[in-house]
Amino acid sequence: MPDEIIKELWKIKDGIAREHSYDIRALVAHLQSKKRGKGQQVVDLHSLRRAAETQRTAKLKKD
Repeated sequence: MPDEIIKELWKIKDGIAREHSYDIRALVAHLQSKKRGKGQQVVDLHSLRRAAETQRTAKLKKD
């Protein structure tokens, strides 16, 4: 059963890649637009980590 699911997922992935001529930038733009279209937010984890580190550093300097 899991093999069938994986095969179907790969089939879908390959179809989307083919639609965008296997261009990684076009694929990312397409997937992000689909995600945004559903009212979901794209989160930049690198920015969140940097902000947390900045806050941690500021707190250590304050103490």
